[in-house]
Amino acid sequence: MLNPSLFLIVFLGYFAALVCYFINFETQKESLLTWGRQFVFMGLVLHAIFLIALYAQTKSIATPYFSEFLVAFLVLTISYVMEWKYKAKFLLLFSLPVALLLCFLALLTGPGHFSGVFSGSGWLAVHLTFILSGFAGLVIAFSSALMYLLQSTQLKSKHLGKIFLKLPSLEALDQIHFRALSFGVILFSLGILTGIFWAKNLQELREVWRDPKVVFSFVTCAMYWAVLGFRMSALRRGQKIAIGTLLVFAMLVLTFFSTHAIPSALTRGF
Repeated sequence: MLNPSLFLIVFLGYFAALVCYFINFETQKESLLTWGRQFVFMGLVLHAIFLIALYAQTKSIATPYFSEFLVAFLVLTISYVMEWKYKAKFLLLFSLPVALLLCFLALLTGPGHFSGVFSGSGWLAVHLTFILSGFAGLVIAFSSALMYLLQSTQLKSKHLGKIFLKLPSLEALDQIHFRALSFGVILFSLGILTGIFWAKNLQELREVWRDPKVVFSFVTCAMYWAVLGFRMSALRRGQKIAIGTLLVFAMLVLTFFSTHAIPSALTRGF
């Protein structure tokens, strides 16, 4: 069995990074921000090693245990890169709690396996990779949308507090949100399409459409495309798009954790 102490170190490293980011947000001590980024970087390296070792042992990614660890890794990796690229100092402050929650849920779940006989399907691996990568991108879109709402609310109140002074500009947050939303929606859609192909190969396509989680996934994906379409047009901008992102993300979380609790949809291709 894989020694869980490695991931315990990763979890504690991420928690230490969150503490550093939070204290830096309050005190503006740049040394703490540097330490926080170093904790995240080292955590990501050990996290990658853990995922590789876990996959080498189980030969499957079709478990909530592996999926939650992988999404946490992707969320922090994307946040780390975007924070560096856009000089958005506190994006990780909003992403670390989500990643820690996913890791905690995975630790509580334990390394169980689905009993589906098709867990080794190549289509399943492709499907889950797209779905989980898309979900990670949409987590970043959620975080940046939340930051955007905080910034715009401060600006409209005309009483600029320390939150406004410390968070990235609205322009930077809008760019991060648009890129993360586009990335997440496209990959999530590809995940659904590959799920259809897998279900077709298993001759279970009709049965799949009877699963409410599958229908819910399609509805959520369609709503995300609507939000993205409004963002790319002149119909909606700013706060309305951010609010739409938060609302649809709440539906996506329900879909994601319903699969965690009742994995029948996943064993059929979703």
